[in-house]
Amino acid sequence: MTEPRQAVLAVRRATVDDYPSFAELFPEMRSGDRVPDREVWASTFVPSTWVASRDGQVVGYCYFQEYAQAGYVRNVVVAPLSRQLGVGRALMQATADELRAHGKRSWRLNVMPENRAALALYERMGMREKYKARSFRFSWSALQALPNGNALVRSLTADRDPALEALFELPSGQLAFARNLGRILLEALNGALATPVGLALFDPKFPGAFPFRVTELNAVRPLLEAMRQHVPNDEHVSLVTEDDERLAALLKDVGAILRHEIVHLEGSL
Repeated sequence: MTEPRQAVLAVRRATVDDYPSFAELFPEMRSGDRVPDREVWASTFVPSTWVASRDGQVVGYCYFQEYAQAGYVRNVVVAPLSRQLGVGRALMQATADELRAHGKRSWRLNVMPENRAALALYERMGMREKYKARSFRFSWSALQALPNGNALVRSLTADRDPALEALFELPSGQLAFARNLGRILLEALNGALATPVGLALFDPKFPGAFPFRVTELNAVRPLLEAMRQHVPNDEHVSLVTEDDERLAALLKDVGAILRHEIVHLEGSL
């Protein structure tokens, strides 16, 4: 009796024509975010995405970003019927190999804590938990409930990138990468000392800010007010706080909705 043929798993670079598969898979992340349109897929995702297929059918993808010395895996998605079959590992291995080939020394990603299978995979690949993060949905109507802040908010210029990356422990090159994607980069300064106390990487098309970081809570309202000017017709904004219990508590106190918690992992390559 002939044994059933095993489906062949292949990993390749994404193409523009993979958009329908991407649009179908993207909601599997359970983030609640809108599916990026075809233009964003082509311009942002395709150049840095691996796609996995079984017998020609797309069953997963991995989108990553490259900074000066680090890689940041942003999406790893596998179709429900293809999980636990090595698809995720194959995508992550292809990504790790490419990052190493490009001289990167470390990589990082975010995962929801309830995704135990994914956590186990990432840990097997050498990643370890660095901190917890939270994704909030903030209503612009809650701005007035935030304490007044005297921080000065201005656009972050490229010459300021190293100082902000050092202050907020971001990988070198992350801010330049975000700027090239068209994000609005904002820094908040202590009004008296002119020292940086806040940072927001804002995407008005989403709209949302990630990272959204502060060292002083009086920078929260001024940063949000500056972001609001770019999206006057939206009712809500998404904010991701990282390793900051004070900021998370403040947002909760004014009615921000906790969408999900996130575990941030990092590892060497």
